[in-house]
Amino acid sequence: MKRQLLFIFLFLMCGFVVFSQSLTLSNSHGAVEPNAVIIQAGTPDSVELVTYLNVKNVGSTTLSVLCKKVQFSMLDSTEITMCWGGSCYPANVFVSPNPSVIAAGETNTEFIAHYTQVAFSHFKPGESVVRWTFFDRANMNDSVGVTFKYTSFPLGVEESNAHRATLSAAYPNPADKSASINYSVPSGSHGTIIIRNLVGTTVQTEQPFTGAGKMTINTSSLNDGLYFYSLVLDGKISQTKKLIVKH
Repeated sequence: MKRQLLFIFLFLMCGFVVFSQSLTLSNSHGAVEPNAVIIQAGTPDSVELVTYLNVKNVGSTTLSVLCKKVQFSMLDSTEITMCWGGSCYPANVFVSPNPSVIAAGETNTEFIAHYTQVAFSHFKPGESVVRWTFFDRANMNDSVGVTFKYTSFPLGVEESNAHRATLSAAYPNPADKSASINYSVPSGSHGTIIIRNLVGTTVQTEQPFTGAGKMTINTSSLNDGLYFYSLVLDGKISQTKKLIVKH
């Protein structure tokens, strides 16, 4: 009888080891449930949606964590890239070549995904579905995942041009010393322009403005590469577009 009880105890312990999870996810809104489905919606003028996730190691040992991308469906002429393990990778990379090492109890905040429109001036109406999974390189079963639905919708009847913000493509693009942008914001609102690099770090912020006009952005101090400039309207990102700097 004691031998049977010992066998059952060891069996249950092995099951616990196999199925226990060391990784959890969160974002700016709080904890993300394992296998959750999150809708990330863009505006009709969007050319990019950016996803940020925090990965925490709640286990007792240090883990080398890889990120895997699964594209269930992709809207025509869109692509999605990821930054993880200290690098950003092109759209044809589905598993990060490098892991992020996360010590027990620590949270890694470096994950960024860029969902972009590559052939048109803005997203077509529709939806792309992508799953992100983070797993221990030494034990693929120790993992956590979340599915994102990246959606874009046509303008509603109530959204006339007179009542929404607009942001033009930068010109010239690529830019050397400066680039110009046309903008307009609804009456009573305040806007500003922020510029972020490929990993999502804000590298430049322009002075707030109201109404409509043209802004010249100084790009002479920016390194060569791809950037994203966003119209922030009353503290919230309204639209984002690409800017290439080449000196």
